[in-house]
Amino acid sequence: MTKKYKISSKAVDTKILAIYALDQLIEYMRTIDPDLKPDEATLLAAITLHSLPELFQENPLLVNRFREAAAEIKHKKRNPQQPITNN
Repeated sequence: MTKKYKISSKAVDTKILAIYALDQLIEYMRTIDPDLKPDEATLLAAITLHSLPELFQENPLLVNRFREAAAEIKHKKRNPQQPITNN
């Protein structure tokens, strides 16, 4: 018997946004190396995502930007009338 999970529309929307961002990353990979086939660029994007924790550890500036973005998202959730700024 499989468990059924209820997924909110907000979770679905954010997953769609993540898929769109992944697609943009894949397309960007292909601008770096136009000879990459779609599956190769997808694999490269997966490798890049997998290496992000190490990249964050090596770059405190990235961690700070992540924290700032997270704080802004949480602030927006608490204050929905204020727009999120894109730094």
